[in-house]
Amino acid sequence: MFKIKKYNQWGRYLLFMMGISVLSTSCNKKLDIVAVNVGSEGKEWASISDTRAHLMGMYGLMRAAMVDNYGHWVYGEMRYGDFNSYSRADLRVVQENKLKAAYPLIKGLTDWRRFYAVINAASLFIERAPEVLSKDSRYTERDLKYDIAQARTIRALMYFYMVRIWGEVPLLKDSYDNGSFVEVAKASEATVLAFAESELLNAAQDLPYVYALGTQSYYGESYGTWVGVLVNKITAYSLLAHIAAWQGKYINADVYSKFVVDNYSKTNLSLMGVPNLVNPTTGLFGPSTQAQILAVRASYELGEATNTGHIESLTLGYPIVTKAKPDIYVNRDTINKIFDDVNDTRFGIDSVSGLVRTNYFTNYNGDIPIFSKIKVIRNGSGDSDFSIFGSNLVFTRLEDIFLLQAEAKAVLGQKDESIKYLNMIKAQRGLKPYINTSPKDLLEEIFLERRRELMGEGWRWYDQIRLAKIKKNNPRLNALIENGGIYWPISSDVLERNSKLEQNSYWK
Repeated sequence: MFKIKKYNQWGRYLLFMMGISVLSTSCNKKLDIVAVNVGSEGKEWASISDTRAHLMGMYGLMRAAMVDNYGHWVYGEMRYGDFNSYSRADLRVVQENKLKAAYPLIKGLTDWRRFYAVINAASLFIERAPEVLSKDSRYTERDLKYDIAQARTIRALMYFYMVRIWGEVPLLKDSYDNGSFVEVAKASEATVLAFAESELLNAAQDLPYVYALGTQSYYGESYGTWVGVLVNKITAYSLLAHIAAWQGKYINADVYSKFVVDNYSKTNLSLMGVPNLVNPTTGLFGPSTQAQILAVRASYELGEATNTGHIESLTLGYPIVTKAKPDIYVNRDTINKIFDDVNDTRFGIDSVSGLVRTNYFTNYNGDIPIFSKIKVIRNGSGDSDFSIFGSNLVFTRLEDIFLLQAEAKAVLGQKDESIKYLNMIKAQRGLKPYINTSPKDLLEEIFLERRRELMGEGWRWYDQIRLAKIKKNNPRLNALIENGGIYWPISSDVLERNSKLEQNSYWK
């Protein structure tokens, strides 16, 4: 579930039990979530081992929530997106925005309880971790500060994640247990995101740029253990930038993304060339320990790789794995439309030789092109006979934030600055720069670059919504925005257990 090194059996037991709780049902009407309290409360929160176990469990729960039913990619890529379903009717109805269809996948994706399991774990940590200071001298004020800041960041991310999916959701700021039967109504989107922003601003003050710098350690481990694994100060500001952009608050989005652009080197981040980006062992999605803004790992070496819960399970097929056809694919017409420059290092067809550049796609000339940008089999060097995947779920990365900065500058009318950041990414990908006198609309070009760069990373649907809100030139999406159709329906199981909830209006 998460990169966990040298942790005791209690930590693994906790993580296992937390994962089970996500899949369990309960009569708890406070969102009907099984509490993540494991074992006797009287024996917990007594030592640094307890804080470590709960912290790791929180990250594990976060990954479980995001990948359940391939949610991160189905939510972000399938609705009116570039991916088509080859033979799965449940994915096809998502593509067509028919989200009340009677498929188990749809039923699972309309249920928000797994996200509240993460939120409850974070709230519990914030409330109880301070107790350890007086009980275990090994636990320091610095550790407590770092740990609570991480919990706040994860809690804020989960609220932002849910708001993009459902719009209005219940806002819980305190932990609860199995004995709680309080029903909670939905809070407005603005209220929930204001809370998330406040949490992130507070967390950003306490989060470090890096953990275990120099001769220091964190939970007895050095820098190499934590790099690219835990959320940090750059993570918090990146999430703040995305929250502001989702709300259309582009002055704030500009400020937050500029902080990232000005300070990313402090976390050893850098813009990546395409060969490094897609390399299955040393690249962005592989098991290497390079710095990341926010990537949730699933290490093969630590027994966390699986054959489900990874985009590869949906997108890969023969000849990369033994599976005959992928579940989802991007057709050739769409590929040619999006990647329209032969010099694009992500994908291009040489106009003279006809050779295909295959960094993002394999089998282009076959029956079905294979989206192979992300292909981490086992530890990145596995063969096609063993379709066990260990790729990172990358929520946001530096190229994403540079393009978000370009977007904010463009909306604010700072065209030259916007072009500067857009062209930094174009230069990394071998493309001609966008020029001030170009007949192409600048914002459209920025979002086209996001479409190319971030394909398969869960951004396409949300990018379409943001662009439609700005340009107001997409009748289908603008009608959905106006009528609440961009949000998912709420699971009937959730509604039945909380009388204060109502189905989202579009899906009544």
